[in-house]
Amino acid sequence: MSNNFSRASFGSQATPKVSLRAVLLALLITIPNSYWLMINWGPSGYGTGQSFPTVSTVYFNVIFVVLVLMAVNPLLRSIRNFYRASFGNPQATPKSASLTDAELMVVYLLVSIASSIAGHDTLQILWPLLTYPIWFASPENEWGELFHRHMPDWLTIKERSALATFYQGDASLHTAQHLQLWMTPVLWWSALIIVLTCMMFCITILIRHQWVNHEKLSYPVIQIPLHLTENGGRTLLSNRLFLLAAILAGGMNLLNGLHFLFPVVPGLGGSLYNLGQHFQTKPLNAIGRLPIAVYPFAIGMSFFIPLELSFSIWFFYLFHKISRVWGTMAGIGHLPGFPFLDAQSFGAWFCLGVSAIWLTRKFIARQVKNAFRGNNAELPTDDTPSGHTRYAIIGLLVGSIFLLVFFKTTGTPIFSIIGYFTLFFALAIAITRIRAEVGPPAHDVPWRPDKVLVSFLGTRRIGAEGLTTFSMFHGFNRSYRSHPMPIMLEGFKVAQVRGLSHNRFIVAVILVTIVGTISSAWAYYSQGYYYGGAVYGEQAQCRWTYEQLKQWLINPQSMDVGAVSASGGAIALTTLLMVLRRRFIWWPFHPAGYALSLSFWNTSWYWFSIFLSWGIKAILFQAGGLRTYRRAMPFFIGLVIGEFFVGAIWTLIGIALERPMYRFMF
Repeated sequence: MSNNFSRASFGSQATPKVSLRAVLLALLITIPNSYWLMINWGPSGYGTGQSFPTVSTVYFNVIFVVLVLMAVNPLLRSIRNFYRASFGNPQATPKSASLTDAELMVVYLLVSIASSIAGHDTLQILWPLLTYPIWFASPENEWGELFHRHMPDWLTIKERSALATFYQGDASLHTAQHLQLWMTPVLWWSALIIVLTCMMFCITILIRHQWVNHEKLSYPVIQIPLHLTENGGRTLLSNRLFLLAAILAGGMNLLNGLHFLFPVVPGLGGSLYNLGQHFQTKPLNAIGRLPIAVYPFAIGMSFFIPLELSFSIWFFYLFHKISRVWGTMAGIGHLPGFPFLDAQSFGAWFCLGVSAIWLTRKFIARQVKNAFRGNNAELPTDDTPSGHTRYAIIGLLVGSIFLLVFFKTTGTPIFSIIGYFTLFFALAIAITRIRAEVGPPAHDVPWRPDKVLVSFLGTRRIGAEGLTTFSMFHGFNRSYRSHPMPIMLEGFKVAQVRGLSHNRFIVAVILVTIVGTISSAWAYYSQGYYYGGAVYGEQAQCRWTYEQLKQWLINPQSMDVGAVSASGGAIALTTLLMVLRRRFIWWPFHPAGYALSLSFWNTSWYWFSIFLSWGIKAILFQAGGLRTYRRAMPFFIGLVIGEFFVGAIWTLIGIALERPMYRFMF
């Protein structure tokens, strides 16, 4: 199995169009997929321990869908052959009834984008946020007096009595009265999400050639689905290492699931061990929580990222723990926010995003110039067509105007709007670049643009209207784990590998964005009316968001010197790491590893699995070189597929039975 991304290695030399049936199939799958993602918040969801599909870079719900389609493929071929033998000309060669490798990848990409939109850090948070402060306002929390008047009428529903049926449950969304109630806010927010997603897609089109064709980035994340779908899956299924790993990982997940249901059954791992509990005295107790856990899927996914990155992630994670000890010894550990990991995280990610654009600036400028001159002759033969570039630029301009008008109507100051979305797109570009270059198993950015603006400018300069509006934005700015933009760029890489043209893919992404957004709203509100919005859906994030807004309004704050200094220091350190990495080939510390290590959530869960994968990969390279690494690849793909397949089944069983199941992903 080759690790070289070329058309030849995947047996695709032509440049076919993205098939219409693959697009239609993906659009159809998007609707029940949105239901799957949203139902996780029901009685079988977060509160009782259910895995969430969209908190890793490869989504297990999408892998499960692709595996089901691959399983159906032989049946489709048998039906086709039977039909041809019984009713048709056996010598005829009509279009295959089964899905091709390229079509499977198109379905994978489109359903992944739809899952990102309806994901754990996006619309699963946004839809509950819209009316949460209306229903749960009370004299004690003072939400009504503090910020209800700053919430635009067309972005929420302020009549509390109209919300009673939704929050009490045992009702149906599908009545004229209920549909009309939600029509205005849902359509406006859907328009915003669609515009933002399309703007990210426009940016992706502008950087596509530089990051896909010219720089030859490795794109580790898509190695798993690409190799999984190669030759309809027959290549991997005939590999003994893959089967062994899939059985081991799947069996481990199955055993842990049975142990969760029946404690008498012995478990095999599946739970965290907090090493930090052994450090009880100063200064070592400053280490805090130090989880040790083995996740087969994280080991498998980390195998495909460069050694220096995996080393940097676990090294900097432990370094941050040591810095807490140092802070206690130096007498500064008591400072509020120390060691300002969230602020450091923003500084590192922002620096990576700005540097990515800076290094691509000349190509983008040349593209823009040639696009409006209508001169493709000056572009390389594999460059982005001028028509695509022209439409991308127009799309960005129209989208920017929409954003300005949208938020100016809410009363948000223009400088805050510009600052907010500058940070938003800078972080999106940074995440996209890191996914393309190093492909971590998971990523999250704990500091949102509104937190940055408040820390840098203070609350008074943003104003109550801006703070209220930005708080509602938490619905698509939580931690950026389920982010659509990296998948869009990975889609262009897949198009290059599978030999697909771009025109239909571009249209398909826009269509799945629309369907994914609308279907997620339908899935959330239909389930909310059934279970009761007061107990269904994300509650903790909604409460935390509006309590934070309350504190901003009753206790205005000025610039946070500590956080600003930490962000500046992180920018300086990230810049230094980039310079040293470019100057010295042997330099072992990757700037992206520093940024990823600052995640208090995903890295804390997976750092030990990343460490194990790094050690195994280093030993394989030392013992047998690149050839041994490539021979071992199917085993590590099997770890991912095995755990994802069984884990997805546990999730579906939990949804069907409305009861908790074993949670293998956090």
